[in-house]
Amino acid sequence: MSLEGKVAIVTGASSGIGRATAVLFSKMGAKLVLVGRRLDPLKDTLSELHGGRGLVVQADVSKSQDAKRIVDETLREFGKLDILVNNAGTEAPFKSFADLSEEEWDYVMNINLKGVFLCSKFAFPAMKKNGRGTITNVASNWGLIAAPNASVYCASKAGVILLTKAMAMDVADYGITVNCICPGDTNAGMELRDLARFSEERRAPIIPKLIPVEQISHAILYLVSDNATMSTGTALIVDNGSSSGESQRLLTKK
Repeated sequence: MSLEGKVAIVTGASSGIGRATAVLFSKMGAKLVLVGRRLDPLKDTLSELHGGRGLVVQADVSKSQDAKRIVDETLREFGKLDILVNNAGTEAPFKSFADLSEEEWDYVMNINLKGVFLCSKFAFPAMKKNGRGTITNVASNWGLIAAPNASVYCASKAGVILLTKAMAMDVADYGITVNCICPGDTNAGMELRDLARFSEERRAPIIPKLIPVEQISHAILYLVSDNATMSTGTALIVDNGSSSGESQRLLTKK
């Protein structure tokens, strides 16, 4: 699946799924724009790119001016935009919805959902000008099934899934596809922190079957490739079957 000559923005590129996706895209020949709030981790991702070349943009996707600047700097550097991967996200306070503050709700929603809207909004004109483009949003299997004490996170990721479908309809006439991926628990930092917390709450170690972030990146590669031109408005689930039925969210050894 060659991405030779294509220009791709990956938000949340400093670690986890974002870093794995950026590295894979670079191996496939894409020119990368790495976006995140922390500069040093972005530089670490840059060093892992094929040839160590790419553009780093320090930005907060929940802010309109930053989202616009990401696209403006991409066009200034590369002259076009072919691929947008909206991966930036945050975990939520793990507490009942009744105990969430309005500020906590807004913080999670602004990054996980509003950030997808803003980056896509400003990327659209460049893709429309090209007559083609792909947008892939990183949701979660928790946008499909509920979990206790995770109301705002679940709501934000469910919003990403339906926003994906609505966006796909809006841009279908312009040769642009919009899809999302719904990962389960990966071996990235966010999930590892959750596991430590779950183990402490249960007072027993949890030994999960985690999904390598490289598998998620390969699924994203498919969605942005020429092999997926007939896929749009799709939610691709990669969660080791954990959302398929009544089972524990974490598969553990006894």
